[in-house]
Amino acid sequence: MYKKVSNIADRQSIEKELGVPFKYPKLYNSSLVVNGIQESTLSVVTLDNPTTISYAIWGLLPLNYKDEWVDFQNAYETLTIPKENLITNNIFKEPFLNRRCLIVLTGFFTSYFYNGTVYPYYVYLPSEKPFCVAGIYNTLEDGFITCSMILKESMGMIKDIQNLDSKMPLTIPQRFRDTWLDSSADIGEINNLLDKSNELDFKAHPIAKEFFKNEISFDSMLEPVSYKNIPSI
Repeated sequence: MYKKVSNIADRQSIEKELGVPFKYPKLYNSSLVVNGIQESTLSVVTLDNPTTISYAIWGLLPLNYKDEWVDFQNAYETLTIPKENLITNNIFKEPFLNRRCLIVLTGFFTSYFYNGTVYPYYVYLPSEKPFCVAGIYNTLEDGFITCSMILKESMGMIKDIQNLDSKMPLTIPQRFRDTWLDSSADIGEINNLLDKSNELDFKAHPIAKEFFKNEISFDSMLEPVSYKNIPSI
């Protein structure tokens, strides 16, 4: 679950929402579906460089890792990490304490299983504006940033429309972004922040089941599709 996300915002909208510019604006591309299992990049704001928006490969790699990204992901997938594992797992503990980031999205996907069929849902803000998800990152010796997305227990309407997973991305509302990226913040304050987040008022609708086919993408991929007997929020 949560191996795909969406970022359809243009560069100017992201810069306006976050109040900081892209470090390399000409490299930015929006994407209907960002597929994490295909070594994709996400737009991030890091604790080390909070005044610009950077790019990170989705899937955290250890600081001293020297081999191919896909080899590590095949051995141990790090696209996401449940918040309760941040301290207990050594791969994630040090980045959580020292290298937190904001991951910029306009939507994410979940699934509903009913009567022998899995239906995909697209989750987004009613305004369709970009929002930030909590993440951690490492910067490798070659300068590439890699990151993981933090998950917490699902809540609200998302809990109603997904029955194959109990987690959801942990969002960071605007008023908490500076604290999340504050290197001097007390760990108790950061832990409290993890529990206070996910207060954004999301919408969701079912989308075409072709979403599950990695090789298929089309312009109307995120448009609503009507199915019988499944929730529509």
